[in-house]
Amino acid sequence: MEKFMDSISSFVDEEDIKLLKALSNDPIVVHSIKRIFEHPEKSSKYLILLRDVPAAVYIVAKVAERLSKYLEGEDEAKCFGIFLTALRELKDCRERRLLQNMFLLLKESIERRLIEGKYEDAAKLVMEFQEFGFKSYIKKILFFALEVSEEGDYSRATRILDLLPETEAVIDAKASVLLEWGKTIAMSNPEAGLKKIEEALKFKDTPEVRIAMAEIYESMGNYEKAYFIYSSLRAVYPGIERKISRMLMEWGEETGDVEKLREAYNLAMGDRLLSEEIERRIKKIESQRLSGS
Repeated sequence: MEKFMDSISSFVDEEDIKLLKALSNDPIVVHSIKRIFEHPEKSSKYLILLRDVPAAVYIVAKVAERLSKYLEGEDEAKCFGIFLTALRELKDCRERRLLQNMFLLLKESIERRLIEGKYEDAAKLVMEFQEFGFKSYIKKILFFALEVSEEGDYSRATRILDLLPETEAVIDAKASVLLEWGKTIAMSNPEAGLKKIEEALKFKDTPEVRIAMAEIYESMGNYEKAYFIYSSLRAVYPGIERKISRMLMEWGEETGDVEKLREAYNLAMGDRLLSEEIERRIKKIESQRLSGS
């Protein structure tokens, strides 16, 4: 047992060594700590035996956190599980010194995970231990989530955002990421892109989201729905008339509907090139009708 306690001493600070030596005098404590690291999946069971020794639970949390730095994959996840389980056991602790140490350990853990890009784990810690005053980290995690979306990993960005509280900023960020995701997907799969845009709309109804939805409908040839959405934005989105005009031009030509082309022409006033193109298409359809073709 002495060898085991010596091995874990390298993962604690100098000020914890005295505490570790004191704990070494209790064989139940030592055996429980050893079992926790031998069988991480049973950590909650063995932590029960340490409840009346909060300092031992703290040592378990600290060792697990420090040890996880050198691990990857499943082993790292197991250590993180021990760390979380131990800290949860200490939530009701009233020892001031221990609470200060917990704060410092949590701060160290959150900051390390932000540096290493493990934003999901950082978010879990911030949210679960809000009573320690880690609110300022929410903005940092929000920033990193948006950076992840800029790299095109929209799925991960939304997972990170889902871990944060639904403040106005987080809701806006979710809508923004889903909007970008939907527009990107729509280039190859309009139906799937439309679903993401609809999700964005549930978080925040903005002209930008509605325009993206209308553009997808337009690309799918559903001009009626696109026209309805575009028209609903005429009072709030400057320049929308040109989009409506271009859509009506395509719709009118595809269906041979001169009235739609004329509406497109009226909306295109001020855009000489667009007006001339619409006029050319009107003449083409009228000419075809006259010739009976």
